[in-house]
Amino acid sequence: MAHDLPTTKATILISGEGSNLQALIDATSNLMPYLKIIRVISNRAKANGLNRAKNASIPTTYHNLVSGKYHAAGEKDPTVIAAAREQYDEDLSKIILDDEPDIVICAGWMHILTPRFLDPLVARKVPVINLHPALPGKYDGAGAIERAYDDYHKGKLEHDTTGIMIHYVISEVDRGEPIVVRQIKCKTPETLDELKGRIHAEEHQLILEGTQMAIHNLWVERSKNN
Repeated sequence: MAHDLPTTKATILISGEGSNLQALIDATSNLMPYLKIIRVISNRAKANGLNRAKNASIPTTYHNLVSGKYHAAGEKDPTVIAAAREQYDEDLSKIILDDEPDIVICAGWMHILTPRFLDPLVARKVPVINLHPALPGKYDGAGAIERAYDDYHKGKLEHDTTGIMIHYVISEVDRGEPIVVRQIKCKTPETLDELKGRIHAEEHQLILEGTQMAIHNLWVERSKNN
């Protein structure tokens, strides 16, 4: 992939350790010199990814449903929760768009994004991409690795193969167009933690490949529209 792409401003969304974020940070000094990470946003205050961002002098924002007073801790009313999530998502889109990014990268972001978040970004032609540890159309949502592992040991995993994909985000969870896909063959003996370790190691490479391709696609599309 070409190194001579225009400077591309990216906002990264995380919820945890931030190892895929670190891969992106490291890539800005060699593989993707055009990638400028302008903000890292987490919905969890103790996410180590926030420390990784601060160590790289990248601005951070903590945006949480409860601490942001969108709904109370332990709220059970589904109507209240749904309304809170929609307002949260709308505010999240505003936080992001105020920075004028070119792309948003979900790198371990554990929050389902609603149209109230996605529609404003679509209107501004800012693509959102996500890493999901499953093959297209398989194991949507949380616990994808665990469910594939269980199915493998029940003899139900197709071709004994799971995988990882980077895909565009749409309102249907993990159903957006795949950008890049990698298959991972399950094997015996192997613990769930060992499978997770193999998948996470592949993720660090795949998120770079997927980001490169999405940025390339972004500038191709913009050149057509200019």
